[in-house]
Amino acid sequence: MTSLSERISFIEASENPLSADVGLISGGRYLWLFDVGNDPKVTELLNSIDRPKIAVISHFHADHAGGLNGLDAEKIYLGAQTFKHTGRGEIVRGDIYFNDGLPIHIFELPSSHSPGSVGLEAGDFCFLGDGIYSTKKQGRTVYNAGLLQAEIKKLRSLSASRFLLSHDGRFVYPRGEVISSLEEIWSRRIKNEPYIEI
Repeated sequence: MTSLSERISFIEASENPLSADVGLISGGRYLWLFDVGNDPKVTELLNSIDRPKIAVISHFHADHAGGLNGLDAEKIYLGAQTFKHTGRGEIVRGDIYFNDGLPIHIFELPSSHSPGSVGLEAGDFCFLGDGIYSTKKQGRTVYNAGLLQAEIKKLRSLSASRFLLSHDGRFVYPRGEVISSLEEIWSRRIKNEPYIEI
């Protein structure tokens, strides 16, 4: 487990089994989890922490949500597409705010990578999972132009200064760097083309 601040830490992603980074936010009452990975050892570790837990799942891919089956959580927040795969949890529609010793903001995140993605701001940190990544379309690596535009708008509206990206050894990025990178991709769009190839 790697600590980023007094209240924010994460369990690093792994390749075998493929398992995403798992964010841990120590609230006043709850341990908030962003994604739960797909490694039984991570699930066992999370369950061994004697605190009530709330899980926020970024999207339905198994490396992010696979550990839900064995996780002891009081509540689960996720997108509509993820709900179709899990059959449980509360669907995030719009923005949801909590104060649990620090401000918590759960939000829908337009994403080319996975429809129905969700992000989470906790104080000055923003967990984005794979939400800002591209997708494959007919063998091409692309962004959906409309979703990318909506995603940039959403990211600009957030207040956190540090964005956290799954499956990336660096993990923590300055907000401006992430938004600028996406804006540069957006600048490559071709009029009337629904996808931007990268």
